[in-house]
Amino acid sequence: MFKPGQRYVSQSEPELGLGVVSEVQGRTVKFMFPLVGQVRLYRVDNAPVERFILQPGETAKNEKGLSFSVESVREDGDLVVYVGRGGREIKEADLTAKQMARPSDLFRSLTRIGAGSKSDILSEDVSSKAFERRRRAMELSCMWKSSPVRGMIGPRLDMIPHQYYLCYRACSSSTLPRLMLSDEVGLGKTIEAGMIWHALNARGRVNRTLIIVPETLKHQWMIEMKRRFNQLFTLVDEGYIRGLFIGVEKGAPKPNPFLQSNNIIVAIDFLMSQPALIEDLLKTQWDMTIIDEAHHLVCEDGFTSHEYMLANAVLARSKGVLLLTGTPLQLHPESQFNRLKMLDPARFADYGAFIKDQEEYRKLVNDLAKLPTDPNHQMSWDDLYECVPKNSKIRPWLEQENSKAMTAGEWMRRIVDAMGTGSVVFRNTRKGVGGFPKRKLDEICLEPNPRYREMVELAAEKDLDASTDIQENGLLCTRYSDGWELDERIVWLKEFLKKHKNDKILLICESIEVVLALETILTDYLGEGAFSMFHEDMTIMARDKAAANFSKENGANLLIASEIGSEGRNFQFSHHLILFDLPLDAALVEQRIGRLDRIGQTQDIIVHVPYVKGSGQEVMFRWYNDGLNAFGAPLMSGGELFLKYTDSLIEALANPRGCLDDFVKNVIPQVKKDCEAMRKNIEKGRDRLLEYNSRNPEKAKEITDEILRIDAQHELKDLLLESLHARGLDVDNSAIEGCCVITQGPQIEEGSVAGMPTRGMIAAQSEEDEQGTDNICLTATFERGVAMLHDEVDFLSLEHPLAQGTIDFETGVNHGTVACSIWNGSGLRGLVMQYNFVVELPVPEEWGVSDIVGPRYVCTLVDASGQDLSEHLKAVEKAELRDVNVPQGNKAVDATLRYFAKEGLAIAKRNVSGVAKEYADKAAAAVEARSEQEYQRMNHLLTMRGKAGNNAELAQLRKNVAERKKIVANPQLRLDAIRLLVCR
Repeated sequence: MFKPGQRYVSQSEPELGLGVVSEVQGRTVKFMFPLVGQVRLYRVDNAPVERFILQPGETAKNEKGLSFSVESVREDGDLVVYVGRGGREIKEADLTAKQMARPSDLFRSLTRIGAGSKSDILSEDVSSKAFERRRRAMELSCMWKSSPVRGMIGPRLDMIPHQYYLCYRACSSSTLPRLMLSDEVGLGKTIEAGMIWHALNARGRVNRTLIIVPETLKHQWMIEMKRRFNQLFTLVDEGYIRGLFIGVEKGAPKPNPFLQSNNIIVAIDFLMSQPALIEDLLKTQWDMTIIDEAHHLVCEDGFTSHEYMLANAVLARSKGVLLLTGTPLQLHPESQFNRLKMLDPARFADYGAFIKDQEEYRKLVNDLAKLPTDPNHQMSWDDLYECVPKNSKIRPWLEQENSKAMTAGEWMRRIVDAMGTGSVVFRNTRKGVGGFPKRKLDEICLEPNPRYREMVELAAEKDLDASTDIQENGLLCTRYSDGWELDERIVWLKEFLKKHKNDKILLICESIEVVLALETILTDYLGEGAFSMFHEDMTIMARDKAAANFSKENGANLLIASEIGSEGRNFQFSHHLILFDLPLDAALVEQRIGRLDRIGQTQDIIVHVPYVKGSGQEVMFRWYNDGLNAFGAPLMSGGELFLKYTDSLIEALANPRGCLDDFVKNVIPQVKKDCEAMRKNIEKGRDRLLEYNSRNPEKAKEITDEILRIDAQHELKDLLLESLHARGLDVDNSAIEGCCVITQGPQIEEGSVAGMPTRGMIAAQSEEDEQGTDNICLTATFERGVAMLHDEVDFLSLEHPLAQGTIDFETGVNHGTVACSIWNGSGLRGLVMQYNFVVELPVPEEWGVSDIVGPRYVCTLVDASGQDLSEHLKAVEKAELRDVNVPQGNKAVDATLRYFAKEGLAIAKRNVSGVAKEYADKAAAAVEARSEQEYQRMNHLLTMRGKAGNNAELAQLRKNVAERKKIVANPQLRLDAIRLLVCR
């Protein structure tokens, strides 16, 4: 009788993997097959399935990565529970969906090759080519799972060292990170959060992720996660909920939107307007929660914002947390403390104690003012002894320290962790990171056109609701197109473009109406296709093509973008930025300039700001230039000053003719004074030790060098192209240099090739009519540099969905697991069996040590007399083999196969057990060293804080050291594939 949770294998479709009974209703049983995401319904009395129960000696593995050799099997109601050494257990329902072949199944499949077939042509699944592709795919998979840069290979990113180091730090603990990323504007906090998420997700440590963002950033996050990290998140908004509730009967329970997908983005503005949605959200648990613009979570002076209360409740239900804020840490210390409290309630429990600790820490920073904190300088113990004052609080610890135990730099990092907030806060500054260009302002003061200004005044009077916008943008934001050509900025722009026709120019303005007006005007002036457009009314694919066209040397030299052009795109190959208008939000101005003012920019950037004298445009120019100096230096917190001077600014914008002179004479000097004071305060409070702790160029170089080494390998490309060809896909050169076009014809079922787009995905991203062809095409490259230049091209790394899908296909159930081949010219005689094993260590992914305990693939050859012929493995890989049927009814062959299935298998295990044991011993030592390092680091922190005694967390870390070493020291051998070689 079928019961929910029981595991079965489909007899007719074994490729579905391990199924689970999800529901039994009357005479019908429903099976879920998680490996392929499919469902099957069968009649109870004739379901074509076979119960899957492991036997002692076989390997049990769950979805979290824990595996062990089964020592006993016990029943728990209608289900079974597998028990391993030390009492570890895996319930039947928790087994991984990827069914592992058993030795008996493999040998049974081998003996059936050709059985009942009248043809000499064998199935592709049992060919030596499929066998070899499986071996290569398994080796790639094992290499990737064991890589220290797993999860950092696939993102389409510039290799900026501090970002990779930060990702490494966040993923190196056995607990999920709860951190605040507070880099200055332009240093890539969104990218850093995405990198950390991607690495943890790739390592199996994060499954459910929630990203909470301001309304204005929700689409940017959606695009960034797809374009840079190949992950489609679900956007929970009004449209999504409306669609979700269609068909739900009145009075019936509605589905929880946050349980319909594992990766969700939601705007905090939308959440706050939907109490029922908040109720649904607080019923869910998350592995990782990311909150952008976290400085808007206010809790100070007796006031707690509703956003803070919601965030606090959500983060209490999340294992990992990333808070993103570019606001300097010394602004609003009480709110900063309360945000830290959400990350670590135990450490940040009392605000008074926090302030006292911060004062002590600032003294330490002053004590170490002469310490060389440039991360490129290899800090020495002599540096420390020389720079740490005799009366410093840390001097006794320094004199007790054994310099052989760690480097001086590592000791200094631990001091920052213990005394400051370095264990939960990372902050990089432009000064600290370096490599940024200079900004040069090109102020263009335009004389007003009296006729045009009169038209603007009339339009503003007619539309009072839009009068401020009209005062600033003129008629370009209206339907009065007859007057567009008279706009003073248009006259200037035409002349400017004529002079700079060979320069790459980015023009950004806030209003989509102005963007479309510019498109109309410049199409008439420059001609069709002379420039590219980039705005929110275009599809993602169209925007990618526009950005690619702009980036080409012989492509468009002008890109006209709405505000979306300042969100997440990097155009550092351009040196000219036209700010056609100036928004009220200072952060948007900084984001715009940040598209060019980035690491990697090779020249000074020129910021061109045209404005009409005496207009609302001049009001904004004076505000940003004379008051905030936003065009000369990065603006860290213009929002503070905007709130202070809102009334004066809005009044001047509404009536520039009457208020501009007074605004410039009386308000702007005070704004300038406040801004300079704020900048001095920020610089004074700059924590150079925290910045030192947030960067490590030496370690970052290790990471990026390893990624580049993997990029340079050809194994993935060779395997991927061979596999796609074998499945009937075509691969041709693209018109884009360094790229190929992968084509899936109509004969291949849509969705059957994991990682290839579907027609629905293409239609959603493209404006073009795709109905003229039945083919599905993907333009891709294996070269990171090419991918960085072409957003419309997929980057085929080991972590791309197509690469992972190909590895899964080639290592799938009953594919390439058995083969029988003739090996002519081998120099051997008789039958030889090749055994391919996976060496696995019983370590769950949540430990975070996969890079030192990942699986290994080991092969061996055994002949019919039990001799080890493994030295011939390389020759076999290169040999021209001919596939043949296994002779049926031949007693000698049958006897030899029985030998290989029992005695030969035992010999093969002995052959590879030495390799397995050596690997396990090294892994156990590495796990012990890492666990010990984690223990010692925490012991340092707690000792320096005076809290090491009887600390439960410390005791658990000490316990982990011994327990983990013991567990890792017992490797599991799993037979993955066998090949019978007829040697001649």
